[in-house]
Amino acid sequence: MSSVDAHDTQHTIPTFLIIFGITGDLSRRKLLLALWHLYRNGLLPPQFRIIGFSRREFSNEAFATFVREALADIFTSADAKLVQNFLNLFSYRQGHFDVKERYVALGEYIKSLERAHHSPANKLFYLAISPSHYEIALQNLHDSGITKHEHPAYPARILIEKPFGKDIHTARALDEKLSALFKEEQIYRIDHYLAKEMIQNILHFRFSNFIFESLWNTAGIEKVHIQLMETLGMEGRGKFYSDTGALRDVGQNHLLQMLAMIAMDNPEKSDALHIRAKRAHILSKLRPVENLSRDVVRGQYEGFVLGDDIESDAQTETYFKIRAFLDTPAWEGVPFILESGKRMRQKIAHIVVYFKRSQHALCATTDSRNCQNTLTFTLQPQEEISIQFWAKKPGLSNEVEPRTLRFSYREDTPLSHLPDAYERVLYDCLNGDQTLFAGTDEVLSAWRFITPIIEAWHAEPLHTYGQGTDGPESESFDAYA
Repeated sequence: MSSVDAHDTQHTIPTFLIIFGITGDLSRRKLLLALWHLYRNGLLPPQFRIIGFSRREFSNEAFATFVREALADIFTSADAKLVQNFLNLFSYRQGHFDVKERYVALGEYIKSLERAHHSPANKLFYLAISPSHYEIALQNLHDSGITKHEHPAYPARILIEKPFGKDIHTARALDEKLSALFKEEQIYRIDHYLAKEMIQNILHFRFSNFIFESLWNTAGIEKVHIQLMETLGMEGRGKFYSDTGALRDVGQNHLLQMLAMIAMDNPEKSDALHIRAKRAHILSKLRPVENLSRDVVRGQYEGFVLGDDIESDAQTETYFKIRAFLDTPAWEGVPFILESGKRMRQKIAHIVVYFKRSQHALCATTDSRNCQNTLTFTLQPQEEISIQFWAKKPGLSNEVEPRTLRFSYREDTPLSHLPDAYERVLYDCLNGDQTLFAGTDEVLSAWRFITPIIEAWHAEPLHTYGQGTDGPESESFDAYA
């Protein structure tokens, strides 16, 4: 997206981004870097300020040093003046998330900046904090008056990170809290996977290429396999992960959103209203898993319980595989295999669509693949789309072999910097575009599918698998798929 496009949509009034928990891990690893890239490429509004709010004691000068050190590996001497101008966008206010008076003080500070700009500001509140603080932070934001609609065209926006609850009951309670305090158009629920370049491209690929349209259903597709595999383990997240598990961490959100992008109907219009409605509709059609022994596998890698802050008898899953089905005529009988794990053999995130085999293919019947075509959307290790075809081998025989047609974003796109998911998250929120943010119906439908599994699967075996492998054995599962 060019800076020309951005300036066409930027607001003429001041824009303030207030980041709660700005000294935390998410901010240091993702948000500050994303803001720097947006700034460097001229994609931030012209009257823009970033206000940090956290518990640590910082002066504005000390906080600027904190930001500089967090981005030290990115800043170069050639950017010295630009870096200083970027740092000048930041200011800092200290406060605890459960102390209403600090929100009032923050509100007074924001008003002082508005007076300096001679205009009410477009305000965005990013909750980069633990979900355990959401409820009190949201209540204090509302009760302090800090989110009051002083400019009717630009109501305050609330950005919250997943997980949105830990089951259907807590998710519904959080949704009710949000709905009581703010309007839906103010709420930006962040699942950063939706903002990844390849996930965005699924819809464009599907609905801009007629050659796949008639095959994109039960008549043409045998199964869909969605994988998110990581070679890393806990990496300091032991306490969080032991309380959460893989299914809550990535299954309820990332993998189901990927499923929705693959299975949803054509939105016909490329806007938030139509796209989010189609995603929500397909997630509402997820069939409850009735036979966990047949359709679910859960595992834990060897040595997990030896990690810091993890109980020795923890039954937390670090791996899962679920066979899901959709109750729609278009997808009747097509299994969607959802699989994710820690400490796996390889790091990969992709969606593989397996098309049905031709009954009359000129293909050797002894070949186990039997000339099956596949379409793969790969997010990691690099963004690409690939299609496997079959063609005759060069020479005198009639033997066929697989051939791959591949499009790689990194290799084929003339961009010095491919935007990160958090750049897109911030950019779209600044411009009021909710397309890549989860709506309340999507969140609740996803939890409606996942919660019964979480509540019942402890009666099923927790398989142990070796680190650096492909996960626990699941022959019966794979045979049924």
